[in-house]
Amino acid sequence: MISRTIQKKLKSIASAIVLSIGMSGMALAAVEWNAGMTSEYMWRGMSQGKGAAVSGGIDISGDSGFSAGTWVSNIDFGDEATYELDLYAGYSMGPISLGYIYYAYPDGEELDFSEVSISADIGAFSIGANILADADWGADFGDDVYYTVDTGFTASEGIDISLHLGFYDYDASDEETDYGISIDFESGFSFAVIDSSRDDSDPYFVISYAIGG
Repeated sequence: MISRTIQKKLKSIASAIVLSIGMSGMALAAVEWNAGMTSEYMWRGMSQGKGAAVSGGIDISGDSGFSAGTWVSNIDFGDEATYELDLYAGYSMGPISLGYIYYAYPDGEELDFSEVSISADIGAFSIGANILADADWGADFGDDVYYTVDTGFTASEGIDISLHLGFYDYDASDEETDYGISIDFESGFSFAVIDSSRDDSDPYFVISYAIGG
């Protein structure tokens, strides 16, 4: 059961997102949904479970550049938390994007946190930074920053290759680097190899399937 405290947080964030969209005068251009399955839910080089995960979400976007959405997936941290619920909103100005995301773990203890982000598309590359905004465990704004560089290209018709490099600058721990390559098929299947600089890290070989509309 979701606690009243978390319910209030989610309601306030959802209300803020809806209000920001309404105040922007955004003409609704698209409502899209997504669903997926993966052999391992990976986040910044870290496994978020112990095997397969199922996820789904809804996104809205408009001609003004504003967008918002929600996404949910099962997780397993070895504690009481069983799922992750994200709420996010963003604004794009040409190649520059600004965003906010709230990561909620409704049946977990002191796990919720939020980030603000900025990214830019420069040629074939996308560079970005996700900055910790707030956390239930007491961390302050800017304590953790995650930097990313992503690129991709078409290998052949219906097959794309994606490359990722991330660097996590922690306030309370050592810095970490993660990296990966993904082969994405037009059918919705993808195959990825993901690893990180953690001492106990071994490469993850991940198979995923996603659909949307």
